[in-house]
Amino acid sequence: MKPAMKPLFLAFLVLPSVLLVGCNLRRSSAGSTGSNPGSGPGAGPTTKSISVTVIGLIGSGMVLEDNGSDDMPVLANGTFTFKTAVTATYSVTVKTQPASPTQTCTVTNGAGTATANITNVQINCGSSGLTLGGSVSGLIGSGLVLQNNGGDNFQVTGYGNVTFTFSVPITPAATYAVTVLTQPANPAQVCTVVNGTGTVSGNVANVQIICTQPGFTIGGSVVGLVEGNGDTLELQDNAGDDLFVTGDTVFTFATPVTNGGIYNVSMFLPPASQPQPCNLFNYTGIATANVSNVIVDCQHNDWNWISWYISNTSAANNYSAVTTPLIPVNALPPADLGTPGGRDFSATWTDKTVSGRKWLFGGLGFPYPSPYGKQVQGLLNDLWVYDPGEGWIPANLSTFIDKAGDWVVEPGPLEATNVASGGSPGSRWGSSSWSDTAGNLWLFGGQGYGSTPGQLDSVLLNDLWRCTPGASIDINGAGTSSCPWTFVGGSTTGNQSGSYGTQGVAGAACGTSPCNVPGGRWAAATATDASGNFWLFGGQGMDSTGKIGLLNDLWEYNATANQWAWMGPSNSNLVNQNGNYGSQGAGTTATAPGGRQAGVLWVDTSNNVWLFGGFGLDSAGTGGPAGAILNDLWEFTGGQWVWVSGSKLANQTGTYGTQETNNLSPASPGSVPGSRWGAVGWSDANSNLWLFGGWGYGSVTTDPTGFLNDVWEYQQSTKGWIWWKGTSNVNQNGQYLTKGIPFVNNVVGARRGAAIWQPDPNGYVWIFGGEGFDSTQGAPPGYLDDLWTYLPFPN
Repeated sequence: MKPAMKPLFLAFLVLPSVLLVGCNLRRSSAGSTGSNPGSGPGAGPTTKSISVTVIGLIGSGMVLEDNGSDDMPVLANGTFTFKTAVTATYSVTVKTQPASPTQTCTVTNGAGTATANITNVQINCGSSGLTLGGSVSGLIGSGLVLQNNGGDNFQVTGYGNVTFTFSVPITPAATYAVTVLTQPANPAQVCTVVNGTGTVSGNVANVQIICTQPGFTIGGSVVGLVEGNGDTLELQDNAGDDLFVTGDTVFTFATPVTNGGIYNVSMFLPPASQPQPCNLFNYTGIATANVSNVIVDCQHNDWNWISWYISNTSAANNYSAVTTPLIPVNALPPADLGTPGGRDFSATWTDKTVSGRKWLFGGLGFPYPSPYGKQVQGLLNDLWVYDPGEGWIPANLSTFIDKAGDWVVEPGPLEATNVASGGSPGSRWGSSSWSDTAGNLWLFGGQGYGSTPGQLDSVLLNDLWRCTPGASIDINGAGTSSCPWTFVGGSTTGNQSGSYGTQGVAGAACGTSPCNVPGGRWAAATATDASGNFWLFGGQGMDSTGKIGLLNDLWEYNATANQWAWMGPSNSNLVNQNGNYGSQGAGTTATAPGGRQAGVLWVDTSNNVWLFGGFGLDSAGTGGPAGAILNDLWEFTGGQWVWVSGSKLANQTGTYGTQETNNLSPASPGSVPGSRWGAVGWSDANSNLWLFGGWGYGSVTTDPTGFLNDVWEYQQSTKGWIWWKGTSNVNQNGQYLTKGIPFVNNVVGARRGAAIWQPDPNGYVWIFGGEGFDSTQGAPPGYLDDLWTYLPFPN
């Protein structure tokens, strides 16, 4: 049985060997550098990790692979380790290239034998396509230029907070350094760079350019201020930063306002050089640039659109309007939106009431629309009054209480055109009008309708009428306490010859013998002297023989005595006399203006009579017998006419020189208005002569003829012309920019035949309508019904 014992002995021999091996594995583990230790006799293979660095990845979906099997999706740039370590060789490849956008990624150091952990494998998804950019904050200037690495300049556009991206792609693993090459200007800013340097590992979008916020100056200009004693005003910005400004000039506050801050300019103390207040425009806002458009407007040389509350008065060809009912039952009275219709060559007066009401009669234009359809424009005999507290009111219209109990205006009389009416002047245009010292309103002549029944054609009139306005406006809001018309002299039948009498000798109005009375005429030039006497020159009308033509006779009417005096010249009782100019500045008994219509007449404080322009006959009889357009200025003094300025030949363009802006401005040598007719004029307390508009010639550099909107002054102290307002061009549209506030940039459209009221106690000249251009660009001229004031400089 001994042989059976041998296997057991062998088992004991094997067991110690196994135990010895286990002891060897545990010791080796302490000093091994492999991931799977075993360095002693009989140990297994060691493993090494494989890591990769991905740069330039901007797409999605990339998958890497090691040794053809160990797949690893990569979603972003960075360092990644395959999940399976290797014992020997490794081979990293791109199994799937990125998409959206498509990229081709390449492997560097991707294969070899791993004798240690591998960390130098790089996946480069392209040396182009990576971008460098960021954002700019607070940019308000222009011209900011950025630079990367001393090149690749980038011009930043836009304002505020804007983004930017350099145009040249950046290379992975390269460095970048963003700097400011050129700082912004207009306004100047200092911009600094944050996060401007680094090493490229992907798209860079976190560079920040921060621009400091500058302070902006706040300023503007003072305009329309009367310069002289007391012409200093005190301004404030944001209730402080006080600034004293003297005269018409520009100004700038000392303290800037930081970008985005508010400015609010106010007047702390007004000037003492004028009674009129100053108004501020563009005075508040948010400062985002230097502010230089604040306007302190002290009104002189400004137009003011008075009829702004009737918005359609900025357009032409409006019909008359009457507000009715005036006083609704159990309701507040409506706003008075009544207005005369568009018209030209109307008659005007200012009465003697405290408010100085403005009266308007007739003209050629648009009546109140008939219920049977709107009429075409025609000759009118409606009477209107403008009261500052009531607006336009049709005078002497009947009012009644209707069945509803409302006070209603009867507008029927306003619907009629081209008719005469008993007991009052017939429809007409181009008549002459004036107010006497007692406050009576006077009307003479024009072209229109007399008392002849069934008259179809208009005639040249020489009838003289007077009305005395009531002291107050009707409590019912329409009409006034009556202004009854009284026929004073002349003829009511029209086309009457002049009765001249003896030159220089007053005679009673016709009806007694001897009698003096001008013949029927249209568009005579008229003015009133300080004594309330009325002066009349020329027009188109009837001479002493009954011939119709251009007249050059000068007449004076004394309302107290009810007498006309023919003042000459001696041959002016006959029509179509050429001008006899003589030497400029020297008068004789023979010198005299030629016959003309629609000139401008003034009487200065010395009772000298002045005449300018019109349509008539020059020294050569140009265009005769119809005439041509004139720009000659004459003075009647000491019983003689003196040629003062302008040309003795017709059809002259204007010489405009410099447009002046303050009361100390001198006349520009050589300046003179162009030839015109249908202008209107006034005189000031210093005997200076002013005129506005008309139809005629602008400057030599513009369209030759058309409607004009220029304002001129003939300054007696310098014996020269000053161009104050309007353009040297013709046919200019109006700009109705403010509502009832004088403003330097308001523009009255070019026109002729406007109605004018002489300066009121505060110095404002009032203008209504005429034929010309409204606010609509490209529209033809039409009949206007806008009401304006103009404040001339005193000088």
